[in-house]
Amino acid sequence: MSLTAETPVPDAGSSPSWRARAGELVELGRTTRVGQLARAALVALLLVLLAGVLALVAALRTAAAADDVVTRSGPLTASAQELYRALSDADTSAGQGFLLGADEPATLRLRYQTDLAAAGRALAVLGSASTGSGADAPAVTTLAQGIPAYTGLVETARAVDRQGLTYGSAYLREASAFLRGALLPAAQQIYDLQSAALADEQDGADGGVWTLLALVALLAALAAVWRLHRRIAHTTRRRLTPGVALAAGALAVLGVWGVLALGVSAYATASSRDDGTGPNRDLVAARFAVLQSRSDEILTLVARSTGGAYEQDYVRRSIALYGWQGLLDRARAAAGDGPVADDALTAQVAGRRSITVHELVRTLDVAGQYDQAVALALSPGADGGQGAVAQVQDALDAAVARTATSAADDATLARDATVLLPLGVVVLTLLAAGGLVAGVWPRLQEYR
Repeated sequence: MSLTAETPVPDAGSSPSWRARAGELVELGRTTRVGQLARAALVALLLVLLAGVLALVAALRTAAAADDVVTRSGPLTASAQELYRALSDADTSAGQGFLLGADEPATLRLRYQTDLAAAGRALAVLGSASTGSGADAPAVTTLAQGIPAYTGLVETARAVDRQGLTYGSAYLREASAFLRGALLPAAQQIYDLQSAALADEQDGADGGVWTLLALVALLAALAAVWRLHRRIAHTTRRRLTPGVALAAGALAVLGVWGVLALGVSAYATASSRDDGTGPNRDLVAARFAVLQSRSDEILTLVARSTGGAYEQDYVRRSIALYGWQGLLDRARAAAGDGPVADDALTAQVAGRRSITVHELVRTLDVAGQYDQAVALALSPGADGGQGAVAQVQDALDAAVARTATSAADDATLARDATVLLPLGVVVLTLLAAGGLVAGVWPRLQEYR
């Protein structure tokens, strides 16, 4: 007796495997009209959905970045600017008040107190936005702890000086050294971090690669819908299929709306950066330098014969401000023609005049005419030290305000252009997909 292997006979009732089913569907899609129509409809539907997803991502990213510029990074950058400005101006006011002694006017004392209050408000805003573990956390802590210490040293210097004691200036120099060595670098670090965050958000509001991908996918979807329309017209002799026409119309509206909204947002963001935050950054740096150079000038007089380091710092800052390719030259170039450039030029001219006054102050001081030197340095007239510096500050304040307003207005336009776009993308994508299904499904049923 021999054993022979028998070939197993497939069970007639068993269902074919998924690979076999997939192969049959591919073959039907390649060889039959109904399959070709179904395949074209599926490709068009997938491209519509892909275009919708990419457009939604682009719209959401752009809208979020544009909104953040308006509501977060822009205001925080402005608060960081105000923090640095207020601290620098408070230091200058404290020095001027010390030089005047008992003759310090109430307005100067009020300016010092107002600056400290402004610094406190700006720090509160920045502190509330800080996560407590970010890069700005140490700087915020330094300022929160350091500003009361600084004001304590200034008040001690003032009280000692009012008693007629000679070492009050030592306390004032210590207070200014602490502000320059700890508080202002911390404020500068916060400002740099906020400026970098603002630049990143502006880059995001430009749209970027997601906008390009969405546009390519949308064009591909339109081409697929047009090809589907041609196939239906060829096989069924129908000139128009309403559902497919609806899909094409929805995609066309989405394309026009998306291009206009994202284009306006990108243009407004570029304008905000180039005409607003770009020159604003140089102008703010110039304003910081003016405040610090004025503080150097005052502290040189406070320190008397030991003020050489302050004078050297004054010279260095003046060159960086008013020299060739200095801060104001760069600000004028960045601003182009217009009121901002005019303000920068006014600041430059007034600043060079203030240097002339400063040299006269130094000449009087070296010659032993200390009281006359102090009077000239603090004179509010056009030919006085305080008056000349005030002209520089007024021009820079006007230029900073103009650029900040321009940046804010353009950023608001960029946000408003995209506020409804994400919702529109969802609605139009679903409308296009639904139109395809509603238009193709009856045609497929005709082949039964």
